[in-house]
Amino acid sequence: MFDQFKLSKEELKARCTSIKAWEIPKTDSAFAPDGVWSNADMEPTPPEKWTWTTLTFITYWMSDLVHGSTWTAIASLFSLGLVWWEGLLAIFGGGIFIVLVITMNGIMGARLHAPFAVICRAAYGPYLARFCVISRMVSLLIRLSCFQASVTQMIIAIWPSYSRFPNHLPASSGVTSQEFLSFFLFWLIQFPFCLVNPRNLRPIFLAKGIILPIVAIGTMGWSIHKAGDRAGAALVAKSSLNGAAGFLAFMTAVTAQTGQWATMACNIADFSRYSQKPSSAAAQIIIVPIMWTITAAFGGIATQCLKEAYGEVFFTPFQVIELWQGSHSGRFFAFVCSAAWVLGYIGLNITANSVSASNDICSLFPRWVNILRGQMISVTVGVFAFAPWKVMASGASVVNFATSYSVVLAPIAGIMAADYFFVKKGAIDVPALYDPHGRYRYGWGCNWRAIAGLVCAIGPNVPGMAHALNSKVQIGGAKYIYSVGVLWGCIVGGGVHVALSKLFPDRESIIAEAVYAHEALAERNAAGSSAASEKDKEEVPTAYVSEV
Repeated sequence: MFDQFKLSKEELKARCTSIKAWEIPKTDSAFAPDGVWSNADMEPTPPEKWTWTTLTFITYWMSDLVHGSTWTAIASLFSLGLVWWEGLLAIFGGGIFIVLVITMNGIMGARLHAPFAVICRAAYGPYLARFCVISRMVSLLIRLSCFQASVTQMIIAIWPSYSRFPNHLPASSGVTSQEFLSFFLFWLIQFPFCLVNPRNLRPIFLAKGIILPIVAIGTMGWSIHKAGDRAGAALVAKSSLNGAAGFLAFMTAVTAQTGQWATMACNIADFSRYSQKPSSAAAQIIIVPIMWTITAAFGGIATQCLKEAYGEVFFTPFQVIELWQGSHSGRFFAFVCSAAWVLGYIGLNITANSVSASNDICSLFPRWVNILRGQMISVTVGVFAFAPWKVMASGASVVNFATSYSVVLAPIAGIMAADYFFVKKGAIDVPALYDPHGRYRYGWGCNWRAIAGLVCAIGPNVPGMAHALNSKVQIGGAKYIYSVGVLWGCIVGGGVHVALSKLFPDRESIIAEAVYAHEALAERNAAGSSAASEKDKEEVPTAYVSEV
């Protein structure tokens, strides 16, 4: 893993004295034309690195779905007036929809074996694709900034006095000394994991997939025990939703749940590019809704029971863990469970945030940044530039922003999927994706049909985004569109793009059969070998005569 950090004395000296020494070499197999830079991490994944199987995807999603954010996501629905089983319905219904987009884009990545930042050029063009890349990157870096509470409870379990850690920072800083220290320690623990190449992440997925379900089920069992005789009544709680207000609350819940995975609808190609076969990525359409609903049930049932027991809603598992800190045995379990959630958040940050953010940075600066450097930038400059202590200070507005930003990411993902399956019909010229002047240039590097789809999908949701950031903004009936923002974004964005592409087709970008990178590279190598062989044949007689 650390071989890539080994440098000779000459290389080390060069990097200390020359900027050019930091360039990422352009591989011999690169499809980018002369004058356009690329590097190995942006090029299509070669067949020997197609290592992901269906089991890998199962452990990947178990890793991504069982974590504190899933608990918080369903617990937050109680504030909308939903009970636990209504939250599960919202998650299952939203999961079925968003997984369709995730699976479609996952299949695209598994067939083309290229990252999101490259394959989105087929639908958007090389320059509009940069808007998509930057939009996703901003959302990922914000989400990468906010997970220090797990470390706080872990330290308190060892040193209870940490709960009284003195604050030496002014109120204007937006953070206490304890919060900043917890954040820094979490960042420090997480950093080494970010040095692992994404294709080698399976052991992390497996560890999370085994440990966290045990912790989540154990916490749920403790919550049911605390509710005692009231647990039965809690689990058969009746719905209080009715009329237009009930519809609005339920659909807001659906959008909130699907919105948190809108980034993954874009991200998935960054992982499915390593698939051995497309059917492994296709299996997600069955895996995700079932696993998501089951894992969310742990938090939903626990929250409902604790509401009966304590009369309040515990929105995070760390609020539950805090209840255990009063005894030695309680602190032991608090430490173990907090450590497990730390592992969960680290895995989530790597799989859902840092790897994809690093791909985005890599695609924007391929001459200087590969995935490893991109991850280091993401978890250092990227994280601290967003000042996570300020994120904590204004949590409601920033969490709302991160969720509402899904109305931008959902149409981006929806248009990509619709373009691949209904416009291009799976026929993509992969080498041409690396040529900004090739068949996917469209007009001025932007596909105007995709622009129209984005405008129609995002425009009506702008008032809702404004209201999410500032509740004083009155938006009237626009709240109903925003309550179905993710569905609206994917369906309207993709539908407008397909309709305009059928009415005004771009002939050059539509081909009869797909051109895959490994096949094109094999043909190029064969042609090169054939040319070399012909040259050798021409030279042999001359050499033979001269010897005679």
